[in-house]
Amino acid sequence: MSGRIRQSYMLILLFGFTSWGCAKGVGKAVCGDGTCTTPTEDLVNCPQDCTPAAECGNGDCEPGESADSCLADCDPVLLCGNGEIDAGEHCDGSNLDGMTCAGLSAGDGTLLCSPTCRFDLSSCSGTCVDQCSGEVYSRCDGNTVEECQRGANGCYQWLQTVDCAAAEQVCDEADGSPGCADSCTDTCLAGAHRCFGNLSQDCATGANGCLQWNDAMDCSATGQVCAFDGTTAGCEAPCADACTTVGEGMCLADVRHECGTGSSGCLEWQEDQDCAAIGRYCSGGECLCADACAAGQTRCSGNVIQTCTTNTDGCRVWTGGTNCAATSQICNDASGTAVCATECTSVCSSGQTQCSGALVQNCTLLGTGCWG
Repeated sequence: MSGRIRQSYMLILLFGFTSWGCAKGVGKAVCGDGTCTTPTEDLVNCPQDCTPAAECGNGDCEPGESADSCLADCDPVLLCGNGEIDAGEHCDGSNLDGMTCAGLSAGDGTLLCSPTCRFDLSSCSGTCVDQCSGEVYSRCDGNTVEECQRGANGCYQWLQTVDCAAAEQVCDEADGSPGCADSCTDTCLAGAHRCFGNLSQDCATGANGCLQWNDAMDCSATGQVCAFDGTTAGCEAPCADACTTVGEGMCLADVRHECGTGSSGCLEWQEDQDCAAIGRYCSGGECLCADACAAGQTRCSGNVIQTCTTNTDGCRVWTGGTNCAATSQICNDASGTAVCATECTSVCSSGQTQCSGALVQNCTLLGTGCWG
């Protein structure tokens, strides 16, 4: 076969293969298969496959964005409180995402939402131990990418989202954003230990060939929590809250105790203030004044006029004032208001009357402070 004929034959074969390859699959787009096949599928006729690309920085935490990939849009601190369930949140205010105590396998009762947008089971009759928390949203587990999501048991668990090995890659999280890559970087020191949510982990060579955190024990599987003492990590029974609301007060004798978070992570009663030391008494969880008088009230203490005033502790006490004896008078509070008056003797009492000739006289309080 001549060179020119051979060349023409090869071009025909190449054209045939190329035409066959380009034509493969044309007209076979299936809406709902997860792949946006253009030009037959677009945002209008198949929105479930052809979603718009997320735009980081537009203030909206869109599908495909997370706090790891776009903190500007998905910052948990900023999003918590907007009434919507955003990435990493269990709930938001009164929006419980349709969940209940029973739905979380936490018995009966009223499911609440904490100020950090996580389910509050304090009013549920049962408990639920999460494997992971909303503080971290994704991780590498060997060569798979996992995200912290609510599992079938109602608790938050690590669930696989991408298998990097299927694309002949490894999972790498050196830059803080776990994902598939051609190579990986060590992320911890060999032999180190830590708690990751309620997983106890050891640092060792992982399936990706680099040093990574590997799960040692899943404390949540036995209803326990992971505890780290600075050297080793292990499982222990979850602590029980001694009180329910941070800032709540309780009295033990005259010492006020306040509900706060202890070193174990649970709520406990902590000594706050000795009420007696500031001239008060403890009642109903608060330091209250034992007021000795009413504001503006006066009285006689011997010949000294005393006035009801508020002291530096905020309590009302009797305070000494004018000494009537200094002007050769006496203190008289028969009228209800203490005054300095000339010494005298009352000849009648309030409410009495008498006849004086054709006149009726009433017993009244005279300017001297006596009745006459």
